[in-house]
Amino acid sequence: MAMVEATYKVVGMTCQSCAVSVQTLLEHVPGVEKAEVHFATQEVVVKHETEIAPFERLQQALSPAGYELLPDAQTQITARQRYLKRILKDVVWAGFAAGVGMVLHFALVEAPAWVGWSYFVLATAVILWIGGSHFLRPAWQQMKIKQLTMDTLVSMGLLGSVSLGAVEVISGGYGHAAAAGAEILFFVLIGRYLEEKARYRAQSILESLSTLAAPTARRVSGERTEIVPTQSLQVGDIVEVWERETVPIDGIIMEGTASISESLLTGEALPVDKTVGDRVWAGTHNLTGRVRVRVEVPSQETFLAQLVLRVQRAQGSQARLQRLADQISAVFVPTVIGLAFLTLGYHYLRGEGGFFPWERMLSVLVISCPCALGLATPIAVQMAIGSAAGAQMLLREVSQLESLPRATIWAFDKTGTLTYGRAKVSSATVYAEEGLPYLLAAIRRSAHPYAQALVSWLSEKALPAVPEPQVTELPGKGVIALFSDRKLYVGSPRWLAEKHPRLPQIDAPAIVAATPENLIGVFTFEDEIRTGLAPFLSSLRAQGKRLVLLTGDSSSTAERVAKALGIEEVYKGLSPFDKARWIEEKQKAGERVAFVGDGLNDTLALQTAYVGIAVHKSAGAATHSAGIALLRDTESALPALYGLSVRLRRIAVQNLGWAFGYNLIALPLAMGVVPGVMLSPGISALLMSLSSLTVVLNSLRLRLPTLNTASS
Repeated sequence: MAMVEATYKVVGMTCQSCAVSVQTLLEHVPGVEKAEVHFATQEVVVKHETEIAPFERLQQALSPAGYELLPDAQTQITARQRYLKRILKDVVWAGFAAGVGMVLHFALVEAPAWVGWSYFVLATAVILWIGGSHFLRPAWQQMKIKQLTMDTLVSMGLLGSVSLGAVEVISGGYGHAAAAGAEILFFVLIGRYLEEKARYRAQSILESLSTLAAPTARRVSGERTEIVPTQSLQVGDIVEVWERETVPIDGIIMEGTASISESLLTGEALPVDKTVGDRVWAGTHNLTGRVRVRVEVPSQETFLAQLVLRVQRAQGSQARLQRLADQISAVFVPTVIGLAFLTLGYHYLRGEGGFFPWERMLSVLVISCPCALGLATPIAVQMAIGSAAGAQMLLREVSQLESLPRATIWAFDKTGTLTYGRAKVSSATVYAEEGLPYLLAAIRRSAHPYAQALVSWLSEKALPAVPEPQVTELPGKGVIALFSDRKLYVGSPRWLAEKHPRLPQIDAPAIVAATPENLIGVFTFEDEIRTGLAPFLSSLRAQGKRLVLLTGDSSSTAERVAKALGIEEVYKGLSPFDKARWIEEKQKAGERVAFVGDGLNDTLALQTAYVGIAVHKSAGAATHSAGIALLRDTESALPALYGLSVRLRRIAVQNLGWAFGYNLIALPLAMGVVPGVMLSPGISALLMSLSSLTVVLNSLRLRLPTLNTASS
């Protein structure tokens, strides 16, 4: 039978252990070959046979364990809202039961037996009803597949409190232990609600990107237009985009003019004027005008679709620190259960009878926090991915972002990376001012980059208009422009030297203009340097990073660029294979190389490097080869990227440190081995919830608008 690979959303996963349980449950379904769960995105990719394992059967496998499998993101949004409302309602009931228990504890010294029994029934009903759906049933299903999670610890605490409460009531008390169980349930549910709210916020960037796509388009059919689903558009179709509408597809304007906001692509707030022949992209917004656009790619291959796909893949990838936390979480729960029974035995051996040893055991079960460990890295990664996507930075693997601060060498391509890849006039020697208007007319329509730079330079001089000449292009040499009263040569120094032997030697790239009799001017050019990168490169150098320029250019321009930006090592005349070989040799020697490039010739180097970064307006192959692609101007995006990577690593390490440190301190306190410190099960549950919440709130700092720092 044919195998299909489908991606589904999952509601109800609260930690990495839950993700393992979902994977195990699905892989036990007949017909499922593989299930890959991404806790950060709340998604599962299932490879299965549709006839043997249809979607309904996959749903049935997860439902008893408290998880909900959903077919798409829109259904997930509805289910998420329903899930949060259910938690909030259950928090109210658990809070009511816990509150009544506290009133009885502090207000009544001796209560009639019926009060104790009544409260015990109330607390037990709330614990078994609410705790059953959130913890007890999922824990039982997970235990059947030999999985121990946070649900296991909380369930043991709840059942233990009910059992102790029953013994207390039978002995004539009011069921203090049952009240502790209600407190446990109340605090754990509050923590879960806040965690879910914060974690769903982390996915808001992806959802906002998805909603940018126009669901329908105005397709032109003969003399009329019809509203059709965007997904039904075919390459070659003509669509009409009205004023204040979203462009539905990537394409070329065939008719009309418009002012388009492209902030999605460039981050620039100012609109761009578009006319016939210009390209437009799906998700951009038509502010004024009306245009007809020819569809160039299917809807699933638009730039916006690729952006969403790339963010999804990055969210599904794992950071190195996350893999470490997962390994520890796998043995954490069994260890805590062992410590709980050890605590029980320890206090009995010390002769402490009654309920005290059992309360110590319950405190150990509920104070430990595997969720903090499970959330420590995924929630930070999720926030960082959202921040990167919102700042026009695409991640192929989140490990690339996490690894960037560890790079010891930063290697750069030159043209288009450290320079703008556009020429500007660096010097002008003018011999005949009156010839400049004719020079401008001669080269105005030329597509040569040096000619375009010279046109820009001449246009700033308010030269008088002259008649349009008849222009003849000579490939590799230049142009001959015939005016009514004169003839003009414009081209390379070598060609003009044949006509004017006394032309001085010129070492830089240049254009020479002359008549048959006299020189008009000599104009030299240089690639404009991204001087805005100098402070960032200086900060890298101050941190001990080694800065290197790897370029195919063999001229003195490489040294000029390196000197302007403070780069001391320059390697010139390198082929694409030479660049990759240089990087490979350094990495074999123990260095970690971050390579920043933009061209097709940088593809191999970007793939070879420890971290590969493609800058704004890179060639398509370079963008796809790089681990990170910048979609806005390099001067601001590169420092912002590095600042984000430093903060991600710092916050992930802080989260892990907090999760480990909390458990190392909290467990001995709960065990009762620290003199003078006794934590009740309710207080232990509160501390556990605060621990998880601290990790989430710390990770939320990655969403703060502090991305434009050079080194964080």
